Amino acid sequence: MWCAPGGRPRAGASGRFRHGVASFDPLTSSLLLWSRLTDAADGEPVTLWVARDAALTDLVASATLEARADAGFVLLAEVAGLAAGTDYFFVFETAAGERSAVGRTRTAPSHDAPRVRFAFTACASYAHGYFHTYARIAEQEPLDAVVHLGDYIYEYGDGGYGSLRGYDPPHEILSLADYRRRYAHYRLDPDLARLHARHPMIVTWDDHEFANNAHRGGALEHQEEREGSWAARVESASQAHREWLPHRASTPGSLYRKMAFSDLVDLFVLDTRLEGRSPPASSDEEARAADRTILGAAQRERLLADLRASRAPWKVIAHSVQFSPHAEFWNGDAWDGYQHDRRVVLEAIRDADIHGVIFVCGDGHKSFADELPLDPTDGDSYDSETGAGSLAVELMTPAASSPNLFGDEARELEASILAASPHTRFVETESRGYWVLDLDATRAEAELHFVAGVEDPEGGREHVEVRFEVERGARAFTRTATERLRK
Repeated sequence: MWCAPGGRPRAGASGRFRHGVASFDPLTSSLLLWSRLTDAADGEPVTLWVARDAALTDLVASATLEARADAGFVLLAEVAGLAAGTDYFFVFETAAGERSAVGRTRTAPSHDAPRVRFAFTACASYAHGYFHTYARIAEQEPLDAVVHLGDYIYEYGDGGYGSLRGYDPPHEILSLADYRRRYAHYRLDPDLARLHARHPMIVTWDDHEFANNAHRGGALEHQEEREGSWAARVESASQAHREWLPHRASTPGSLYRKMAFSDLVDLFVLDTRLEGRSPPASSDEEARAADRTILGAAQRERLLADLRASRAPWKVIAHSVQFSPHAEFWNGDAWDGYQHDRRVVLEAIRDADIHGVIFVCGDGHKSFADELPLDPTDGDSYDSETGAGSLAVELMTPAASSPNLFGDEARELEASILAASPHTRFVETESRGYWVLDLDATRAEAELHFVAGVEDPEGGREHVEVRFEVERGARAFTRTATERLRK
């Protein structure tokens, strides 16, 4: 139970909170605050302290929690009654005075806040590199939230996909104990711990939180005769995800939620992986079938109803896989494989005259900036010179650490994409990094940050590669803001 603080946290830090602290899904008056107690007895009490200052002298609330074995000894509390757009600091403490690191977080901005700023990231293969991208995002100021678009963990064992760093457990993860250990291993990484201790995070999942190319009924790399029940694996993976990356989705089994940031932005968080996804298509003809879905009917209708009802000038749709079509590298695991859903969403945006829609995705280990007409190849309905006919825009974030998928052919592929895709304003297929999206009453500015040297523990230098702008009321990128920055 929450109460007015009657005591004070003790000085000093301890090693029993090895996995750091974190915060999730900020609202204007509440936050989800997280830690985990290692070497705990079932039911061991822990106090959470929340303050307005880093020294934890201006306390606003405290609560007593229990580290329970059935929750993996995760400590989670929703803190309510907070002020909008305000930094808060928090710490967890055992009865013996052992303390976690001090976390900083921030509530969502008030309805009249003049600016909203997000960072977007995805795809962190521990075995392919160091998490310098997370360290650079942690340094970004100000941020209202970091939106993670999936592949927060990878399920492989040592050598299964990359070999630069080894995993715990060293085998492919299948059971609840396995998934818990993998999240615990990731959260020991100092750069990821720094990010979580600095900014609130909003998450969705993609396939590697489960298994490669997962869908509602199975996965490309899950064979039941070898790896057991798919339903049991999903249940285990979902429970570990809820424990380590909590969220506010109101429907069981769904990650979908709509979150308001000022009167400026409605953020829509989708599950494009498990909730309703049909098995992958084997051809473009099959992918056009009306009974195939990436969202499921219920989630699709919730999204469309919420988009129509939104009065915010900016509608940001956070999801895991690329929405924009690209015939030259057709991807049946992305919206290319679920073309009926894609057309229904675009037609709803057109028919309801919705403006200011920005899709943001991950998954592809590439950087894209695309406009989204109904048919990018139809010169009568879409003008690639002016953007007329575009209904929305999409940004794909590069991977945090996961590898270039195209090797030595990357630059050749980029040239072919630009030649064949009139709606593509930018593509880069080799670098790692993240997007920062800065929105106010007049424009949305997207800034792409590349982070170098993820294979080097001493790497991590970053630069801004490109900026794009969308003017309020527009559905395409501003022409003059698409020049690639030269460094």
